[in-house]
Amino acid sequence: MFAPSAVNSRPWEFYVTDKDEVKQKLMQAHPACKMLETASVAIIVCGRPDLQPGRGFWPQDCGAAIENLLLQAADLGYGTCWCGCYPAEPRASLVKEALGCENIPVAIVAVGVPDEAPAAKGFYDENRVHFI
Repeated sequence: MFAPSAVNSRPWEFYVTDKDEVKQKLMQAHPACKMLETASVAIIVCGRPDLQPGRGFWPQDCGAAIENLLLQAADLGYGTCWCGCYPAEPRASLVKEALGCENIPVAIVAVGVPDEAPAAKGFYDENRVHFI
């Protein structure tokens, strides 16, 4: 919740569950979230564009909040997986229905004790950095 956001509007809400029946609904709504079967908790980050009228930066702001969540979880020794919802349809609508909420699901973050420690997949590509 300490992520930066346009005009400090904090256009997000978080839904947290450790209930198997809710995680099952989420897995049905989002086929790439099968890791919820063994995850300790699911955190669903939802956008609230109504808290940022006329700006439209709520997707980026929710992304910043998700990144902070991932970094904090890693610092605490947990594994995570970011599963995007918005703007993919019907995925976002199905997750919204599974939650029974009015907000826009941006991502489901699975959190748990990692069973592996894969090597980092990213790398520095100097061709994508331009000094002007």
